[in-house]
Amino acid sequence: MDAEQERAVRELLKVKQLPPLSTTAAQLLEAVSNDEIDLKALAAIINQDPGLAARIVGLANSAYFAQPAPVYSVEEAIIRVLGLNMVKSLALGISVARVFDLEKCPVFDLPGYWYKALAAGQLARSLALLLPAVRRPDAAALYLGGLFHNLGALLLVHVMGEAYAGVLQLAAQEPAGKLLDIERERLGLDHRQAGAWLAERWHLPPVIVTMLGSLGDGSYSGAHQTAVNLLNCAVDWVGAIRTGEAYALVDCRWLNNIDGLDRERTPQIEETLRHQLDDLERVAGQLA
Repeated sequence: MDAEQERAVRELLKVKQLPPLSTTAAQLLEAVSNDEIDLKALAAIINQDPGLAARIVGLANSAYFAQPAPVYSVEEAIIRVLGLNMVKSLALGISVARVFDLEKCPVFDLPGYWYKALAAGQLARSLALLLPAVRRPDAAALYLGGLFHNLGALLLVHVMGEAYAGVLQLAAQEPAGKLLDIERERLGLDHRQAGAWLAERWHLPPVIVTMLGSLGDGSYSGAHQTAVNLLNCAVDWVGAIRTGEAYALVDCRWLNNIDGLDRERTPQIEETLRHQLDDLERVAGQLA
């Protein structure tokens, strides 16, 4: 984010308007950065928020994960279904989303927000596995980046509810892909810039801050370039699916500059995710 954008963000998103993280969300934020946290410690953090625990257990029991036997606890969800890293990311994503007041913008599509978040996270993580281990970014970080790639939209709803409702209504009348332009024209910044600012303000892991700050930016060439390209690919492809403008994943332009990527396996990843989209839609509805 350049200096001019930073000034615009600071002007429009006053610190006093920034929603505070809940105690659980703050603890989960620390857990995401802690590679040594164990299952019991993570479950204890989640279990202090019964609503969050119920959502994690509900997700583990969803058709998307197709478990043969019911899951009854957060611990079981971690061990049998989701794994430690996914639970960390999902629990943080759910906790963070809950701090925003979305009633100010009734036209905001919260199920759509979660659909794109879950699908982008899943795809970004799957794409990372196409790289040899020595070149592979942290798959858990990519999943979290996917979950948070639209985080700024929640902040804009929270801070500028009625104005943002007008933006969404106008965008609905325009061709797909115009939302960012309309946001900048009407609000002075777009939801990606707001999300990058919020990620930095909340001290999310540096790779997440970099990925969110580089969405749509083909000029980034820093240490996290591969992660940035993978997340950009996931976000673009999921967005195209959502708007009915789907294209073959192997043709995603963000994959062109990634050395060592096993492109021959991208059709398999695409096919797998396409078969999961209906179940993801239902999971998104649960989270909303």
